[in-house]
Amino acid sequence: MVGYSSLAQPFLDAIAEAVFSLVQVRRWLIEGTPAAADYSFADILIQEQKAVRWRSKQTTQPFWANYWCGRDSRCQCRIPGSKALESDAIFFLRNERDRVLAIHVEFKHPKEAFGFGQPEAYPLRAECWSQTYRDRKTVNPHHQWTTVLFCGSDTLNDPRVASFQRVIMHAQAAEMISTYPRLTT
Repeated sequence: MVGYSSLAQPFLDAIAEAVFSLVQVRRWLIEGTPAAADYSFADILIQEQKAVRWRSKQTTQPFWANYWCGRDSRCQCRIPGSKALESDAIFFLRNERDRVLAIHVEFKHPKEAFGFGQPEAYPLRAECWSQTYRDRKTVNPHHQWTTVLFCGSDTLNDPRVASFQRVIMHAQAAEMISTYPRLTT
C-alpha cells in the first residue's frame, strides 16, 4: 500500500507494527506522559480504528496514518495562518475503565524542519479532536490524548519540541523496535 511519503512510511510502518503487536512498545510510547499511569496496560483498538477510519471507504494510506485537519473553515483545530496539517499516525488504546486514549504521532527525519505552526498544532488538534470526535466520522471516540514526536537529536535545538508530551530519538526507537529502519547521518 502506497503511503503519503515513501521516505517516512517505512519508519511509520515499523512503529505501527510494534504498537499493534507489543504491549511493551505501547507502554514505552507513552512513558513519561500524563497518560502513562492510566494506559500502560491498555488494549490497542486495531479493528475498531480500522472500522471507523474506513467507514465510508478505504484510504490509500494504512488506516492508522495521515489524519488531516484541512485549511477550510470546518477545521478549527489548527494554528491560524498555518497550512493544512495532519497527524502522521494515531493509535487508540482502551484501558480497564473503558476510557480511550488517542496517541498522536509526528515523524521527522534528521534535519527536517517543522512547518509553521506544526508542533504547536499537535496538542491543539489532539485536544480539539478529543472534544469534537462526534463531528469527525473517521476519528474514534476518545477521552484523552497524548502527543509523541520521533526525530533526530538535532530537532532538540528547536524549543517547539516542548509542544510534544513525549520526544523519542531515532536511536531510541531503533533500540526498542527491531524493524525500525536505520538512519545514516
